Amino acid sequence: MMNDLPPRPAGTPAWRGIVYPLLISAVAVGVLVAALGFGLGVPDAGGSGGAGGEPPAGGTHVSETVLRVIAALAAVAAVATAGGWLARKLGQPPVIGEIATGLLLGPSFLAGLLPGSVELFFPPAAKPLLGLLAQVGLILFMFAVGSEFDGSQLRRSGRVVGAVSQGSMIIPFVLGVLSAALVYREFAAGGIGFVPFALFLGTAMSITAFPVLARIVQESGLARHPLGTMAMTCAAACDVIAWGALATAMAVASAGSIWGAGGTVLLAAGFAAVVLIAGRPLVRAADRWADRARVSSAARLLALLLLAFSLAWLTDLIGVHSIFGAFLAGTLVPHRKGSALTAVQTRLDSVNRRLLLPLFFVSVGMTVDLTQVTGHAGLLLAGAVAVVTAVVGKLAGTTVTARAAGLPWRLSLGLGVLLNARGVTEIVVLRAGLDAGLINQNAFTVLVVMAVLTTVMTGPALHLLKLSRRPGAGSVHEGTAPASPAPADTSSATPAKEMEPA
Repeated sequence: MMNDLPPRPAGTPAWRGIVYPLLISAVAVGVLVAALGFGLGVPDAGGSGGAGGEPPAGGTHVSETVLRVIAALAAVAAVATAGGWLARKLGQPPVIGEIATGLLLGPSFLAGLLPGSVELFFPPAAKPLLGLLAQVGLILFMFAVGSEFDGSQLRRSGRVVGAVSQGSMIIPFVLGVLSAALVYREFAAGGIGFVPFALFLGTAMSITAFPVLARIVQESGLARHPLGTMAMTCAAACDVIAWGALATAMAVASAGSIWGAGGTVLLAAGFAAVVLIAGRPLVRAADRWADRARVSSAARLLALLLLAFSLAWLTDLIGVHSIFGAFLAGTLVPHRKGSALTAVQTRLDSVNRRLLLPLFFVSVGMTVDLTQVTGHAGLLLAGAVAVVTAVVGKLAGTTVTARAAGLPWRLSLGLGVLLNARGVTEIVVLRAGLDAGLINQNAFTVLVVMAVLTTVMTGPALHLLKLSRRPGAGSVHEGTAPASPAPADTSSATPAKEMEPA
């Protein structure tokens, strides 16, 4: 599902590359000025409901609420696009710019200086709907991640990939569980037991962001190199292990004990098995029938939405987060070449990434309050422990295991650097933990910063190790994997000469 940016057509003036970003910024400023001028951020106290008549009792008119939602979406999309463009120019994934935009708009900066500014992006009357749309964007994103997941890579992987995947998960997980004793008082939500908190923290420390890693690998020129292929396969395996660990932590939290969570874990595992074994053939058969019957794209889109949100709802009923169901639903989407269903999913994902997902990331950034952390010595110390544990655990776990499997030291360290990128997946996991009451707001703030730092350092670290083959070349849409990279022969230790980047 590669989505490379097309090359600039011959004869296109270079000044467009400067004018377009300026236009994006101008739109963002224009939306903000309009919001200020028309008072979209502050509901009228007892004013009329507009052309539709008086507002309903106890609330604003429907058209006014819709206007507030559209204005807020436009503002968030504009500033997120500008932030993503700037991040891309700095050699970082666009999601880093979107999160940084949220940080700048939130209480850490702009909202701290101008307390009413948050209402420009999240007006009180529109806040419930905007929160709902952000959750829709999250579920559709997890659906897309599942649709991009290629289980055949895991089946083809040999002992090197298998060993590195386990080492890159187990060692940081164990270190995260051990460090939980040091940060429990500062990071745990009120009333949560130590065991579910420790399991969640271990999972958070061992996450690798498969969607962001795909972009980093592509832009570093490693997409068709054995190092990049191995990193992508290891990240896919880490994703599977991480979702299982997160489901266990959330089940323990809801059940109150690790023994009481056994039923929830078994039910979730059984549900996943049934979906994968029985659901995949059914979806493939339905896809072929839809092609023969010439079913419209609108009907296919409706079917995809029903599939994603139905499984998300069912996993939520089971006692694990709805993102698991969305991910499972995505894995059912066929990868058949020329499939109209796949084309519809690609268009749905494209719209979601440009409109709803930035709303989720900006809202995450706006809930992060760095001022609450910087003035608290205990939180700073706990944050330092978390960052060091995450980086050292992932780097050491991956590097030592890869070296033991036969890779040279420099490439082993490069693999550790790649798998240390946490990005989108980490933030999704952290938000799930915050919503489930596993961590408090301060822990969420610190761990979001950790996710951003570990992602930002990946590109420069690859350049420092001289492993980036084409710095800044190429581009792939955020969250998409390179298209069918040639599988590396990882059935045995890979010779150093073969693995060296050109």
